[in-house]
Amino acid sequence: MIFRLLAVTLAFLPIVATNGDEREVFFERHVRPLLVEKCVGCHGPDKQEGDIRLDSRDQVLIGTDEVAALVNPEQVDESRLLQVMLYSEDDVQMPPKAKLEASHIETVKKWIRDGAYWPETMDFGKAKAIDPDAWRKHWAFQPIADPSPPADAGQSTHPVDAFIGRRLRNQGVNPSPQADGRTLVRRMSVAIIGLPPDAKDLDAAAAISDPQQLTTWLNDYADRLLARPQFGERWARYWLDVSRYADTKGYVFTADREYKDAWRFREWVIKSLNSDMPYDEFLIRQLAGDRLPDNQDPQQLAAMGFLTLGRRFLNKTPDIIDDRIDVVSRGTMGLTVTCARCHDHKFDPIPMADYYGLYGVFDSSHEPQNEPSPLRLVDREKPREPVIFIRGSAGNRGDRVTRHFLTALSKGEPKPFTDGSGRLELARKIASPENPLTGRVAVNRIWLRLFGTGLVDSPSDFGVRTPPPSHPELLDHLATLFISHNWSRKAVVRHILTSQTWRQSSDPRPDVAEADPENRLLARMSRRRLNFEAFRDALLVVSGSLDQTVGGKSVDITKKPFTKRRAVYARIDRQNLPGTFRTFDFASPDSHVAQRFETTVPQQALFQLNNTFVMEQAESIAAQLTQDNISQPAATVGELFTMILQREPTEHEVAAATLFLTATAEMIPKSNSGVGWHYGWGEIQDDKTKVLRYEPLPACHENRWGGSDKLPDGKLGWCSLNREGGHTGRDLRHCPIRRWIADRDSSIRIRSFLKHSTDQGDGVHGHILFQDRSLGTAHVHNSGRELATEEFTVRAGESVDFVADCGANESHDSFTWKITIEQSVNGRQVRTWDSSAEFSSEAATSRLGAVAQLAQTLMLANEFMFVD
Repeated sequence: MIFRLLAVTLAFLPIVATNGDEREVFFERHVRPLLVEKCVGCHGPDKQEGDIRLDSRDQVLIGTDEVAALVNPEQVDESRLLQVMLYSEDDVQMPPKAKLEASHIETVKKWIRDGAYWPETMDFGKAKAIDPDAWRKHWAFQPIADPSPPADAGQSTHPVDAFIGRRLRNQGVNPSPQADGRTLVRRMSVAIIGLPPDAKDLDAAAAISDPQQLTTWLNDYADRLLARPQFGERWARYWLDVSRYADTKGYVFTADREYKDAWRFREWVIKSLNSDMPYDEFLIRQLAGDRLPDNQDPQQLAAMGFLTLGRRFLNKTPDIIDDRIDVVSRGTMGLTVTCARCHDHKFDPIPMADYYGLYGVFDSSHEPQNEPSPLRLVDREKPREPVIFIRGSAGNRGDRVTRHFLTALSKGEPKPFTDGSGRLELARKIASPENPLTGRVAVNRIWLRLFGTGLVDSPSDFGVRTPPPSHPELLDHLATLFISHNWSRKAVVRHILTSQTWRQSSDPRPDVAEADPENRLLARMSRRRLNFEAFRDALLVVSGSLDQTVGGKSVDITKKPFTKRRAVYARIDRQNLPGTFRTFDFASPDSHVAQRFETTVPQQALFQLNNTFVMEQAESIAAQLTQDNISQPAATVGELFTMILQREPTEHEVAAATLFLTATAEMIPKSNSGVGWHYGWGEIQDDKTKVLRYEPLPACHENRWGGSDKLPDGKLGWCSLNREGGHTGRDLRHCPIRRWIADRDSSIRIRSFLKHSTDQGDGVHGHILFQDRSLGTAHVHNSGRELATEEFTVRAGESVDFVADCGANESHDSFTWKITIEQSVNGRQVRTWDSSAEFSSEAATSRLGAVAQLAQTLMLANEFMFVD
């Protein structure tokens, strides 16, 4: 029921997202080497100073009778391991020789914050012995087979249905019936181009009653969608996640943070997908485009942004190369090669010699930073011969190795690369039909995008600990089809979309829910929530605002005036990823991501309810209605349902929505312009009873309103306001003013607490001003004081100002000021305003009208947010 939505939305419970593969890779690449190098020598198997062992999972995570647990993911700052690394003057300082680098401390923080992953069973100090032949039996290292579909395929002759159907029959389960035409049109449009379908296509499918004619029409519809340029935009974002795309380098001291041509890589990916560039060529161009015949074409060289657009790690070459090895090995072959940086891989057949063989390839390449493309790599005049770094330390050099491909994927001993750096040879080894991993990894990810779960659970780890695919023969069937069709991704997508398995209904199946709760048997289609980009794009589509121009530079999609471009063109700031992106599970640009987390958290609902962008789309929809909104509510409801949910409402929905419109219109205050909290600065009278001038603070940066993104600002200095309080300006002409504007005629009572928390400076003065008079004033210096009023009357649109001034000077004048306003009408309390809880990084706007509120409610519905 649509109108239960708001209550359900606000009751969202957080679901913790975990990805063991990503956390294990982070532990093996960053945490374990750090502990081994800096800690285990004194707190390990040979020595336990202070009875502390940092090679002990139990002691680090659980604690012992003698020593409490050293990390606490619930309270990161309370983790004892982190505290001693911070080198506080009044605490133990570890390691004793010197404080860890800031990047190392941040590594520990991130590890603890993400749950402090630690393998349950392992020998911390020594590499686990690997049976040299065990990996040879692992499914992923076997040659790709070309299995024949089972003969007893049932009614469908499609190979995908045959492989899926055999497992279903073995379990005594029947597949679900096909979904209706309208459902499949929406499902197909979102899957292929990431946008809601056109109304004419929904109507055309709904009008076809003959099943065979509908199948033919849907097949043709899939072809039309695959031919649209929006296909490349939708599917490019998946590859941008894999390639850790960003428009900035991350923290690089005072150097230029921008990758000014990063967008050209995105442009290349979109075009290559739309042209259905063979996947083997797609990979080779990204690894070695500078060695191909058209190596002076800047559009083709932009492909090498796959390597060069990674994080810069304070320009530390070993870390930059490690990142490139990771994005190549996990991104193309599903192998965690970088786990062999400090020791032979604990589980997979990847010795350190292989890691440093690849290290030599990238160390023998450099970025010329000139034309024809700043994104390219080129070979050095003389290749660099690599050596093993003992324990991953570049200053501790071991045996020399050759530049070569992975031993496990070579026939016998790998042959040294001899063509320049070896990047082109490496690319061809990866993109070879004889490589058992590349094709399987690629089609598994296509399956993942279309079903929500891959045939292989971990899309970037096909190593020996990864269980077999849910349908091994189907995976090989798809890989064989992929390679035999000239590595065509569109061919694989079309092949899957034409199967009955993909076209099944997503209705719940109580008969198989207990035996197959995760729907791995695929007895039905899984329901899918729109990801962040598809949700934002859908809002623009239904409001009639989407700019469908294909290609172009990156744009900031989080600031007003809001761009109408698709979200794939969003500017990605690696160091300052917007909070909205994190809220909606956007892929971290710091490392390779093949599958995003999927969480449900309250912040998502709050964004949908309160974000200015969402409200603008609701207002745009309301403005387009042809009916007299409130006087003809049934017609208004019909138009809204058609525009947003692309269907007619039921009689019950019309009645409920009509009631909603009527009740909401009555509730909207007479004054509906900019009510609530405002953030400004201005001048107050010398006797501090009257505001002489008020101006809005012009900028909000990192949840702080001020004169600009910088603090102190050139014009307003330290004058600023934040969620908890702020900082005074330099005199009475530059005071921060938190203004509250009444939304209706009412009575209010103010309760507040002003606090200054240092013995330095001369403290802060606070004033509550209303109608050219003071309702209360307080001075605090290294102290706090309550500042309250008796109940008094305000009219709609009148303002109350909460002003802070510096006194003699503004030195050390940060303050907190918690303010609540209890509002009553005719003796009945209607609302409590809270300055902290209701703090906003966006300027106050008018409340939505009744029709716009209904439009917003429909856009919050599961029917809009989910496919099926």
